[in-house]
Amino acid sequence: MKKLLLLIYFLSQNLMANDLPDLGSYTDSIVSDVEEDKIAKQILYQVNQSPIVVRDVEIDDYLTGLGRRLMTGTSIAHRNIEFFILNDSTINAFAMLGGVIGVHTGLFLAANTESQLASVLGHEIAHLSQKHLPRIIAKQQRDSYKSYLALAFALLLSRSNPELASATQTIASASAIQNTLDFTRKHEKEADREGLKILDRAGFDVRASIEFFKTMQKGNQFSGGTAPAFLRTHPITSDRISDIQDRLSEYPYKQRIDSDYFYYVKGKIKAFLEEEKTIITILERNIKNKTYINEAGERFGLAYAYLRNNMILKARSELEYIKKEKTPNAMLLNLEAIILVQEGKQKEATQLYKKGLLMFPNHRAFVYGLAEHYIRSSKITIAIDLLQDYLLIYPKDPNLYELMAKAQAVKGKVLLQHENLAEAFYYRYNIREAISLLDLAARAQDGNFYEKSRVESRLKELKKEWEQFSKGL
Repeated sequence: MKKLLLLIYFLSQNLMANDLPDLGSYTDSIVSDVEEDKIAKQILYQVNQSPIVVRDVEIDDYLTGLGRRLMTGTSIAHRNIEFFILNDSTINAFAMLGGVIGVHTGLFLAANTESQLASVLGHEIAHLSQKHLPRIIAKQQRDSYKSYLALAFALLLSRSNPELASATQTIASASAIQNTLDFTRKHEKEADREGLKILDRAGFDVRASIEFFKTMQKGNQFSGGTAPAFLRTHPITSDRISDIQDRLSEYPYKQRIDSDYFYYVKGKIKAFLEEEKTIITILERNIKNKTYINEAGERFGLAYAYLRNNMILKARSELEYIKKEKTPNAMLLNLEAIILVQEGKQKEATQLYKKGLLMFPNHRAFVYGLAEHYIRSSKITIAIDLLQDYLLIYPKDPNLYELMAKAQAVKGKVLLQHENLAEAFYYRYNIREAISLLDLAARAQDGNFYEKSRVESRLKELKKEWEQFSKGL
């Protein structure tokens, strides 16, 4: 609770700072794409500073891939929607202005099927595709866009963690927050209907939505009256349930087998949520008593829990058990490569990373692992070549730039080191720090004419972007 309150204070101070961008006139009836882009950058900067955001490329890529699949065929399929995960045990997800969707780890763990998880994401995507948040703005008569952005963030915090709604009074008035929350509830039925269409179009089981709502409501009967956060921020009335059930009759029954990735992601989240020793006890007990949804996913999580405790032999044992039962996929190969590194088998790990990239060329965890190995082994030229190839595919991946900066530092290339660190900060939405690092790169003494020209050009570009962002267009 204390951590979240501190986080609210920190974010609210940043949102109310003088350098907050002026995003337009209050007379605008609907927020423009340019204005939403500015809001998204402001929010994502705060997200990247947050200590409770989960940073795992495999989990991130799974969530983003699922979101992209659900967005296909919607009015926002062309938009760059950003997804992130909060380490929060409450069952919740929320959509924000700027096309940003946050998901709690509690939602992942509560969903028994991939369709149930997808049903909640589809609901949030529907809030964006139906422009519910811009429509809220049109109803609010604010004196300036800055005051609305503060209100919007208060809304985000109160939806994300309803117990903290009162703390957001430091950002905007309690009555304004409540009015906004009441207004958004009027859109829930529309999001339900559109969410079903999104779910069906993506090939998921539409009945999972009502199943998940009922599961949460049933669980609430035995939880001392504290409803899951999703039910409090998206209240499920009998009218909504009736409407959903009526519409389900329009969709044919669809049996769907969940992907192994869904269960492995759940297992990986479990492995890093609890204390190191505690999670081993929990997962071992679940496996012994067969109290799990998917055995392979539970054992996958246990393998990572063993790794956290440096129990390499036991992690290897769990991996081998899964391999006998399941077809290898990217997450299993990555787990094995990590175990090989811990076993001191660097050569075998390198070969497995290479094999993984041939089988799954878009699995970035392999790129990170292989690049780290090359850097540790002083194979800098090979590392740089690998990273350059993948920066062509993922030009906005800050981790790739960070690895490139590390490789250039080993080579003693000061300009290139600072240039790549600047890009890493830029793609974490910290433009000011990126400018500072580019300034250091421009003053470095080791760059050639073309490198200096490139850095100076990029520096001018970012300064102009920061000026537009901070002062308005």
